[in-house]
Amino acid sequence: MCLYPRLMKNRKFTSNKKNGGVKPEVKDSRVLVVPIGCGKCMECKKQKSVEWQVRLHEEIRESKNGKFVTMTFTDKALVELQSELKMYKGYELENQTATLAVRRFLERWRKKNKVSVRHWLVTELGQKDSERIHIHGIIWTDEDKEEIEEKWKYGNVWIGEYVNNKTINYIVKYINKVDEKHKEYKSKILTSKGIGSGYMRRGDSENNKYKGEKTDETYRTREGAKLALPIYYRNKIYSDEEKEKLWIMKLDKGERWVNGIKIDIRDGNEVYNKRLKQEQRKNERLGYGSNMVSWEEEKYMEERRRMIQGKREREYYEKQDI
Repeated sequence: MCLYPRLMKNRKFTSNKKNGGVKPEVKDSRVLVVPIGCGKCMECKKQKSVEWQVRLHEEIRESKNGKFVTMTFTDKALVELQSELKMYKGYELENQTATLAVRRFLERWRKKNKVSVRHWLVTELGQKDSERIHIHGIIWTDEDKEEIEEKWKYGNVWIGEYVNNKTINYIVKYINKVDEKHKEYKSKILTSKGIGSGYMRRGDSENNKYKGEKTDETYRTREGAKLALPIYYRNKIYSDEEKEKLWIMKLDKGERWVNGIKIDIRDGNEVYNKRLKQEQRKNERLGYGSNMVSWEEEKYMEERRRMIQGKREREYYEKQDI
């Protein structure tokens, strides 16, 4: 559960295009608001990491031709790509650069192969002097390194020897990694649609069908471990009405979870609030920050990023004049 949750109005019970302006009947006032995660705390990042871990495990279970790749950028490629993205700055410029590069990589792939390449990629900033952005991930193809590098064009391509569960555990760590050098940076995932959708075609997904209080909302790994069912699968397995009923059942149980610890709140929120404060302090100690925005730190990190990008651009053009 998010360590800094916010409550938002449930759009289902507002006049909108989906319901044609007719609000549905409210059977339980507790569903009028829904908790929203901050997306930055260790709990939110852990949840996102585990969900992608599950989906990628399912994908390699069905597709056997995955290649573990790291794709880099030369200074020339970064300068030229970023010259097209003047409306962005700081860390957003880095992620938009990677997004533009991957989009054009896929366009070149489609042009030659008539179809795109299935992929799951995540960005990371370098730790050395240049601090260049680069990309880790998996692409599913039978093409060799030379073909992939020719379509990439922006730098080197490194390909691992295999893709297995260990590979997946390695690449998803970039989702919840704490980068001490770039504390405000948030990695971006660039992926094909439907990664891990094969689970819906397996008998195991039948075990998750709605059965009232006996509904099993867990995913079981091959080793037998139980994990929370990813939202991607929940949205496919359960109807809106079933998800609402499951939420009400959770509220009726009077349970809340904080960093894997179940807390009974039927007699009040005192224990829950105390534990939440403890975990929030831990979250800050580990470098995940807090829900308080440090404008000065953000401004400093943005300026630092701008200086690195400007230095790279100046040095590149200086070399062109030699």
